[in-house]
Amino acid sequence: MLCVGSVRAQSGADALSVADGDRVRPIARVADGKWISELKCVPAAGALRVSGEIRQSVARGVKPGSPEWLRLAPTIIEQFERRESEQRLSDRTSVAPRAVDWIYATEDGATRMYYFEASRRVANASPDVDNDTDPPGTVRIAVAGFLHDSQGRLTPLGTKSELRWEQDGLPAGPSRPDLTPLGVVSYRGRSIWVMRGQSGTSGWFTLYDVSAEGTRTLLTTRAPGC
Repeated sequence: MLCVGSVRAQSGADALSVADGDRVRPIARVADGKWISELKCVPAAGALRVSGEIRQSVARGVKPGSPEWLRLAPTIIEQFERRESEQRLSDRTSVAPRAVDWIYATEDGATRMYYFEASRRVANASPDVDNDTDPPGTVRIAVAGFLHDSQGRLTPLGTKSELRWEQDGLPAGPSRPDLTPLGVVSYRGRSIWVMRGQSGTSGWFTLYDVSAEGTRTLLTTRAPGC
């Protein structure tokens, strides 16, 4: 059954939504020049939909091991190392290899924008730990960011990093990106990446304004699963 109310709410408005089967669930809309949340719940999957003046393009996945992937990897690892150094993590993780996990791209003529995620996993074990009360695990250091590619010149546009603990014996990440690009939209001359994240039973969408000048978070909106 089509969710008519959601569709009507999108009609004529500058808005984003997700098509979840036969339902259309609003994410966000523009009011008085600002992005505001319309999110009630986060579907498990769905395709991005736009309305009003917003135009949509696709963010494609870059194939691991491809020439494009191998060209980007050194710059990504360099950004990873810089982020580690800034947060004083290098000494702790010096023996653990770094890996590029995911790369997504969007094109505009000869210019490309990339979103990447990279990580390294470090055993968090101690001979004095009681495994019954404090089971052994792994610390995963994750770094994500954007790159601007103009005529083969790569320019970093900002990164963020996180530390996560994963219990040994349980499924280890990353089986999926920490943030999955649903698409890239153009609105009044700005390029906006629409990203979906999930943690436990709650999920969120984040909108990033990404340009050659840098990256800016426009909105993060959270809700329980549908």
